[in-house]
Amino acid sequence: MCAQLLAGAAKVVITPPVGLDLCGFGGRPGPSNSVHDDLCAGALYLQSDEAVLIITCDLIGLDRETVREVRAGIEAQTGIPAGHVMIGCSHTHSGPATPCIASLGKVDPDYLAVLKRNLVGLGRMAFDGRQPCALGTLREPVSVAVNRREIGRDGNMRIGRNERGTTAPWVDVVAVDTMAGQPLARYFVHAAHAVTLSGLDISADWPGYAQRLVERIYGDGCVAMFGQGCCGNINSEPRGTFEIAEAQGRVMAGAVVKAAEYAAKEPEVTIGCASEDLALPCFDPPSVAEARAQVEAIKQVAANRAEHNHGLDMMDAGDLAWAERILALAEAGATNLTRAYEVQAIRLNDFLLVGLPGEVFVEYALQIDAGAPYAETATMAYANDNPGYVPTAAAYVEGGYEVTHAVRFYGDTMWRPESERLIVEAALRLGRGLR
Repeated sequence: MCAQLLAGAAKVVITPPVGLDLCGFGGRPGPSNSVHDDLCAGALYLQSDEAVLIITCDLIGLDRETVREVRAGIEAQTGIPAGHVMIGCSHTHSGPATPCIASLGKVDPDYLAVLKRNLVGLGRMAFDGRQPCALGTLREPVSVAVNRREIGRDGNMRIGRNERGTTAPWVDVVAVDTMAGQPLARYFVHAAHAVTLSGLDISADWPGYAQRLVERIYGDGCVAMFGQGCCGNINSEPRGTFEIAEAQGRVMAGAVVKAAEYAAKEPEVTIGCASEDLALPCFDPPSVAEARAQVEAIKQVAANRAEHNHGLDMMDAGDLAWAERILALAEAGATNLTRAYEVQAIRLNDFLLVGLPGEVFVEYALQIDAGAPYAETATMAYANDNPGYVPTAAAYVEGGYEVTHAVRFYGDTMWRPESERLIVEAALRLGRGLR
């Protein structure tokens, strides 16, 4: 049953102090040395028959425990059920280290504590600002991305440029206006790693430029929020300078504004929210002999490294700590390992927003989009947790960084290929249930 939509939106600055470690790239020569542009978090509260809150952050990601604390704080402040709060991150590689990724930057506990309070307060601000509104959704063709999984001349999968590879060349937009026709919020989802920049400057990368330009176009009172899509195998393209990131932001902002202006906005909106907790199966550890050999090999890499710097030393120590954990699991005879994984879905009339944790491959979004019984479906990755890469089953055969190496930054052993089916089935199950 449709009811009059009430909506509120808010934004806060979450820029860390200069001198904190950045996260996302290994081997950085030092911590951050300047602020090029502010990092922000935005919140959109939506209420009719049910209430939901969407939060986006210019961060590499958040861990499950931080999200749990923020959700609990918002529920205590507003009464919004914790399970009706979806928190996504842009995955900028020019933001501060957070607990979701080990050994690519040291987490500052004081910054993290302030961040949690800011996110709770942000949710309260959006809730307190609720007013009668109208909502519309639309998809617009656009891309600032390239598939990054490329087979090299040696026949091995590597991170590169695969111009024939799969992407999701569009942006999904949720536009909310007041009943007087004033733009209140523009939430948009596009799949492209925020890696145009790679220096020591704090920056929201291309998604920050896109959000700021949308807000400048609409003026005071409109909050722009970016939800990172399933970009585990998708990079922004091209890369290298602030000018490139700004140009990508302009391209994206133009598409967002066009979609928002053409979207038919309705004051009566059916809202629903549901989630499902999965226990994804993981590989068993290797044999004790293999695990011990792995420890020794990682020690040798560090010992033989000709160059040492802040980031490389941190990464070597993290690699060794991971290998030692794997050895401990092997010695304990660990088997039937699993990892928790939350799939969340929000329905807004004939639009479905799916939230998936981690660095999800773009094929997940395409499968969910094709199978969900909605006119339009968007999937936001890095939602409510960032437990690592979530490849397709086919990618395990191909190999490459996302399958074989990156797990050491996130956890213990990699989840099994059948996780793709379990995740997609859960998302479609939730969508059908909300329908």
